Amino acid sequence: MASLTTRAHRNRNAPMTFENLKGLRAEAYVRDSTLDQRDGFGPDLQRRNIHRFADSYELALGDRWYTEFVSGRQVKSRHEFQEFIEDARVDSYDVLLVDHTSRFGRNQEECIRFKGELQRLGKVVVFVSQGIISGSDRDFLSERINETLDEQYSRNLSRYVSSAMAEKAIHGYANGVAPLGYRSDKLASGKRERKLPDPETMPILTALLQDYATGQFSFRDVADRMNAQEFRTRNSKPFTGASVRDVLDNRFYEEKVVYHRGQADEEVRDGIHEVPPEVKKLWLRCQEIKHGRRITSVGHPRGPARHFPFSRILSCDQCGSPYYGEAAKKHGSVDLRLSHERRGPGRHCNVRPRSRSVESLSEQFAVRVLPSLSLDPGWKAQIIEALREEPKVPGNEQVMQRLQSALKNLRKQHIWGDLSDEAYQQERITLERQLKLVTPSHRPSKLPNLGRAAGLLNDLSTLWSHPGVTHEQRETLVREVFTRVTIDGKILKAIEPKPAYAPLFASIVTREGSGYHALEPPPSPPQHVFEREPPLCDSRGLP
Repeated sequence: MASLTTRAHRNRNAPMTFENLKGLRAEAYVRDSTLDQRDGFGPDLQRRNIHRFADSYELALGDRWYTEFVSGRQVKSRHEFQEFIEDARVDSYDVLLVDHTSRFGRNQEECIRFKGELQRLGKVVVFVSQGIISGSDRDFLSERINETLDEQYSRNLSRYVSSAMAEKAIHGYANGVAPLGYRSDKLASGKRERKLPDPETMPILTALLQDYATGQFSFRDVADRMNAQEFRTRNSKPFTGASVRDVLDNRFYEEKVVYHRGQADEEVRDGIHEVPPEVKKLWLRCQEIKHGRRITSVGHPRGPARHFPFSRILSCDQCGSPYYGEAAKKHGSVDLRLSHERRGPGRHCNVRPRSRSVESLSEQFAVRVLPSLSLDPGWKAQIIEALREEPKVPGNEQVMQRLQSALKNLRKQHIWGDLSDEAYQQERITLERQLKLVTPSHRPSKLPNLGRAAGLLNDLSTLWSHPGVTHEQRETLVREVFTRVTIDGKILKAIEPKPAYAPLFASIVTREGSGYHALEPPPSPPQHVFEREPPLCDSRGLP
């Protein structure tokens, strides 16, 4: 593989042709959206075109297949796009195959910038359906014209969609998905959708409104009561305080249609959908309760914004419930605490204490966890070597021998003149394809960009203890590095890093003197790191 990469870098300033791609490592990028499928850019078609191209020019096509289903002109929301850029930086492939210029992007400025970055890294981008090698003098004009047309198509489509949504709102049709208690039903013309009551979910909506209309429950209380009855949102997920609030803020249940809510051009119109009188009455009653809770006879200034490191990252080691931030008044001052999720139906955790102060948790985190998060000088070489170990895919030895023998006989027949050049080439290509399928191969591992993660991890202990660092900044640091931190009442028990940091944590736990404890059946690499001795560690991995 190293020789192929070297060849790609050495020739990047020379004219590139399809024949130069032979034998290079290739990966593919597939992007799709509902509207693109209608225009003939479905994922299956893209994959077939890329396979055909790779076979024709004998590229070593990998099995990574960066695939995502996302619309829009901005790259920042396209995670797989970011992945193949990161993989290019660690030399995971030589050629990126994309079916069409519009699949790479519909923003000409961003397309030029990212393709330029790939070219500087020595990578070749090929748009297989158009026969374009990005950046080549031969295809320069064609590539730029296609980029312009792709962006113009996206801008026109966005304008048409906005106009259609505005027209729907003018005629009283609610835009978007049907809210809780309703379903979408197309008119006979098929142009617009009406929202009709859904007999299956309407009882859920009614129960939610009835609970809140009593005035005895908060959004969170209502969510707990709904989940206890095994009710679910329109997305089939458990209720949260936010999902209850969304229902109570939706003027759809007032028989209104709101266009561009909260924006300068917001419009409210009467909707043509029907809301059962009892549902509308309950929803309006809920608005009175909400208003009464916000407005009191004596005005109170808004309290200061508070930040709680570990909020929603910290969870109970016994039951898995999250901890939430609370500000408690104590001796005339405010004590910031992280409290175990309140008790409710189905919760029987008796952990003690049920809350811990932010200061004590921050100090314990600095003493028990952060000293262990240091990387050895050779961490980078160790991780890259481990990640680049390509697991072998077993082959079929008997079939391999039979195909190799068939290739030898084919060459003999060609040499003896029994086969024409054309017949020989066709047969040889078929046999070599079959041989490739049964030959043991290596599956390339995805190598993340580790530099930024390692820098932050090495600085974490210093940043955490710096006197100028605020709780808000500590909260940001924790959310950046960790997925979960568990506590057994008083003592921190385990930490779980985010995937970008998992290789670094794996290098730490494999050092002599380190140990780790898995919260769940652990993936590879290990994801839970604990403090090294001293002090002594118990059976769970912490002092």
